[in-house]
Amino acid sequence: MPSPASPILSQYFNNPTGQLVIQSIRIGKAEFNNIQVQDRAGALHLQELIQATYDHVERMRRRRRCGTRYPEPLPVATPARLLSAEVEDFLLDKGRQNNRRTTIGAYRKTLDILKLTCGDISIARIDHTHIYQMWEVLRWAPKDFLTNTAYRGLSVEALVRIGQASGRAQPANATLELHRRLLSSFFNTLARARAIPHSPMEAFKPAKEDLIKDTAQADRLLTAADVQKIFNPTTFLPWAKKYPHRFWGVWIGLYTGARVNEVAQLKVSDVIQEDGTWCFSIQKTADADLAKSTGQRSRQSLKGASAIRKIPIHPELLKAGFLDYLADIKAFGHPRLFPHLSAGANRMTGESNAHYGQGLVNQFAAYLKGLGFAKGIGFHAFRHTLATELDAKGVREEHIALITGHSVSKKVPVLQENYIHKSQELVRQTQIHALALYRPAVTPTPYVRGQFRARLCKTAKVYP
Repeated sequence: MPSPASPILSQYFNNPTGQLVIQSIRIGKAEFNNIQVQDRAGALHLQELIQATYDHVERMRRRRRCGTRYPEPLPVATPARLLSAEVEDFLLDKGRQNNRRTTIGAYRKTLDILKLTCGDISIARIDHTHIYQMWEVLRWAPKDFLTNTAYRGLSVEALVRIGQASGRAQPANATLELHRRLLSSFFNTLARARAIPHSPMEAFKPAKEDLIKDTAQADRLLTAADVQKIFNPTTFLPWAKKYPHRFWGVWIGLYTGARVNEVAQLKVSDVIQEDGTWCFSIQKTADADLAKSTGQRSRQSLKGASAIRKIPIHPELLKAGFLDYLADIKAFGHPRLFPHLSAGANRMTGESNAHYGQGLVNQFAAYLKGLGFAKGIGFHAFRHTLATELDAKGVREEHIALITGHSVSKKVPVLQENYIHKSQELVRQTQIHALALYRPAVTPTPYVRGQFRARLCKTAKVYP
């Protein structure tokens, strides 16, 4: 049976404008006087309070009628905590699981949108109708509705109307799918913890793949002419002479297919020689200067366990004098290969963002834009190009993955994880053979020892 306030609040939910004033509500011996409802969240709080009071009164009546000395069992998932409390504990647990800060940030954004949609209500009260409403917010609300103070305090309905009136472009399917997966993870965790009886996301399945091809979107694969255009000495050298990461970082990206952050965060100690072969060691190591009290031990980050690898340094890079630059940076005494790139810092906590690649991404994107490349072409195109060319040369996918650090699907995981051991010598030979087949249509400009002397001096601005 619905509570006495249900008809009144239903009218408010259908027209949530202005202020709702209720002089008195009486439930049994309990009485609420002079109630003012300012917004949807307040209406939901009032509804929960009245419903809980009504349920309690009904239980007491049944108990007196039946005369049993045994208390009536509590409803499933009662008492349930507020959404805000569950969100904070969930995010703290994600930190305990060593999730990347970017991942935790994505969870927080999704859950902030959920809280804006349904209010900070009891987690047990969230159902499929709130999720439907959240999809409308994601589709129509202005893109900056979470951060723009002009939208603060507006109802969900008002935000949707504003977005529709402005003709907001619809979000990509991948964006909506990301929110769906993050919400599912949140509610599934609560369901497994018995905080709620079931997840309201059970009914929401992934959208079917959109087969429409966006002809306006640039292809990330670089042709031989594209590579030659990028490294044309008349444009590349004037741009690259300013910083070592512009010169060597971009060449390393071309010849390794490594992710931009993997290249940008390299330390001097990550350049190693094993059995006569010079390699880049893509790994995450501790930074001694970080405060242990924050729990952060390294400014480096990795996409996953499969990203940990050693990539042989291409002969063309060695011929161009990369080891001479290594000697210069060692003489400078900085622990990182590209000390002019910053990892960034979180404005709220002061902790490192562990994203050295952002500076290189921005600078290289501006350089490509000046050359006339379409939006969407950037550092990551080197990765697509290397993988595609090696595949065209007949290199097996799992061998390409040894260079790019992609995970390879395991058909027999127990056998592959526990019984088949990779010989590092065979891995290295496989990598060397594959990279020998990769011959970009350019030759690196030779490095001159001391070329970046002005940037590698005592007065130079560098970052830890």
